[in-house]
Amino acid sequence: MRKARKVTAKQEENSFLQNTLLVSKGSVVAVIITLFFIILFAFVMQLSSLSETIIRPVVQVIRILSIAIGGAYVARKSTEKGWLKGAATGVCYVILVSLIGVISGGQFAIDRILLSDTLMAIVVGAAGGAIGINIR
Repeated sequence: MRKARKVTAKQEENSFLQNTLLVSKGSVVAVIITLFFIILFAFVMQLSSLSETIIRPVVQVIRILSIAIGGAYVARKSTEKGWLKGAATGVCYVILVSLIGVISGGQFAIDRILLSDTLMAIVVGAAGGAIGINIR
């Protein structure tokens, strides 16, 4: 029979702070990956004669892969609940991207697009976190 460990309030506070910093770091990693590949894609669009209808699907794939990588990154640095930390990374990613959009002069609205992006980020981040926690 296993003995129950006593966890002090200080340990829980440190753990919460560490997890918050880890999720924030994973979200920043995902945003940097997104920015890199968006800029790379912009150069490819300039140099080629690709149709503009391809922009939305490519950007969506870039975002999905970035969130999954961010979630996996957070989960690999963690020891438990990778799916939850990955989902939190996805939500934090949406918040960061929205803030970047507002700062760069865009409009912010809580609409179907934002809600669907948030849901997608939660699912993809959780999947990335579940994969990341199992790749050790």
